[in-house]
Amino acid sequence: MKHIFHIILLAALVLPMTSCAQKVSDEIRQLFPEARNAVDKGAWTEVQGKKGSVIGYVAYSKPASNGIRGYNGETPLRIAFDSKKRIISVQLLPNSETPSFVNRVSDAGYFKSWNGLSVKEALNHKVDAVSGATFTSTSVRKSLEACLREISKSTK
Repeated sequence: MKHIFHIILLAALVLPMTSCAQKVSDEIRQLFPEARNAVDKGAWTEVQGKKGSVIGYVAYSKPASNGIRGYNGETPLRIAFDSKKRIISVQLLPNSETPSFVNRVSDAGYFKSWNGLSVKEALNHKVDAVSGATFTSTSVRKSLEACLREISKSTK
């Protein structure tokens, strides 16, 4: 009986450490409504659907983009990828940028500039700054590139 107790106790301690699965956040569920699991893969999170199939990935520019500033501060991003690791969306997270500058960047289609690109293609993709919102758009580009470089390093 004592031996069985020790086995159960050991299993209770070890099993949680062997699983990298996380509860699916509301943010991830908005991007991937069919998400069942989220697995930390270092620079990004693997999003799984039914039976553990990979349905996409999500990455956050911070901390890789720490110190990259726009007009009024940092421009943290959330980047979503499909199951083939191609960008499907770039979203600006809460920030201190002037709303009219952010609107100008968004209205110019700047956040969609990387859609459909792989990590490598996106790193080589040259996107011009948005006139009238140069600091904000440049900060977004640099934040995205910093995040993609981290992903690139971690997936080699």
